[in-house]
Amino acid sequence: MLKKNLTGAAAGVALGLMGSAAGARDLAFAVFVPAASPSVQSIYQPWVDWFNAEAAADDVQITLYAGGTLGRNPLAQAQMVADGVADLALTVPSYTPGVFPDFDMFELPGFANNTREGSLAALELHQEGLLHGYENYYVVAMYTSGAYMIHTREPIESVSNLNGTRLRVAGQIQTAVVEALGGVPQSMSAGEMAENIDRGLIDGAMTDASVARTFRVADVAPNHYDANLGVLVFTIVMNRGVYDSLPDHVKDLLAQSGQFIADRQIDSYGPAIETNMQAWEADAAHTLVIPTDAERAEIATRVQPVIDQVAAAATPGLIEAYEAKLEDIRSR
Repeated sequence: MLKKNLTGAAAGVALGLMGSAAGARDLAFAVFVPAASPSVQSIYQPWVDWFNAEAAADDVQITLYAGGTLGRNPLAQAQMVADGVADLALTVPSYTPGVFPDFDMFELPGFANNTREGSLAALELHQEGLLHGYENYYVVAMYTSGAYMIHTREPIESVSNLNGTRLRVAGQIQTAVVEALGGVPQSMSAGEMAENIDRGLIDGAMTDASVARTFRVADVAPNHYDANLGVLVFTIVMNRGVYDSLPDHVKDLLAQSGQFIADRQIDSYGPAIETNMQAWEADAAHTLVIPTDAERAEIATRVQPVIDQVAAAATPGLIEAYEAKLEDIRSR
């Protein structure tokens, strides 16, 4: 049942929606991104619709609260689930530095090449019990963004051009990577990227091709350096007590949900990135630079201290398991 400590507008919305499904147990799913975002439209809402159809006989349903209806702070989502404000929530491990060290490795350059590799690796390593940090929750899903690129106002021909370049980052690993590459990291929200680039307060941003399009970064930073600078992990977590109280059939549906959501992410997000890349390559107003093997080797050398730092903080042998998992995924 939806938690009783919802207050104000959130409680009113919740109670109204609960009334539309009298008798059903309604699980609140908090998502901090807007309802109109591609992730909600292509991934979260289709999953909720599938789950609700399959769980109808159990009188259990999920209601999605997008746009931060139950809490806007992306850093507070896991705590909201722990406190009972929501039953499930979308979280980003890297937004709380030091809390989930096993997940830092996904943001390292030179590992996952795309959404498929990152999402399958994260999900399968979790399913195999190799990723630690969410033991107090039930992890419903785990998946990733596309590979991060650098988008700038001025062309970037090589890694040496990054010296002194002010780049928007999110989290401590991206900060360390940009510093290792000679850039000057600038921390800000995704919604602030385009305006700050347009005003000349920063020179560009490090993000994947889909986010660059969605948040208008590509409109003001038309030069793209595709250097495979890591992926960002997303998780959907459920309150452990709520999970334990659910019928076995509903638990089975939740066990299937991780693959359902990862597949939707791969099928929708991956092609969106490819479409953006092809458009930039065909547009004379944009430049798209693919680093040479020598450039990639230089990047690897520069970020090796960051890799060593992440490996030291993570579960022993985890990075090696990640590399092996990626090789396995590429062979399928």
